[in-house]
Amino acid sequence: MDRRIRRILSLQLALLLVASLGAYAIWGLGVAKAVWFGAGIAAANTIMIAWRMRPGRAALAQPSLSEFYRSWLERYLLAGVLLAAGLGGLKLMPLGLLSGFILGQVIWIIAPLTVEAGSRDTEEK
Repeated sequence: MDRRIRRILSLQLALLLVASLGAYAIWGLGVAKAVWFGAGIAAANTIMIAWRMRPGRAALAQPSLSEFYRSWLERYLLAGVLLAAGLGGLKLMPLGLLSGFILGQVIWIIAPLTVEAGSRDTEEK
């Protein structure tokens, strides 16, 4: 798995734990479950990206616009189905679920900054 994707996934899983525990301490179990599930959806999306980027797959297939669209559509369908399952089937609290999902997605903005900062520190030594 690519180092950047691994970093993003580890940050998402850490966020999942911290946000769920924080929600449990402040609002109780119902909100904590919703936050956990929402952040888990973002992590599942990251796992799907990592699966799409695996080395053997990239060597066999030529990158194309149709592959990009297919990957994009699969990720949106996965997120949509899991959000619908959380809201409809599991009856989780909507605000907690969406908050966890949004926090998990924000990691995609934060993680590359930490990877770049870490690589600059390593280069200087």
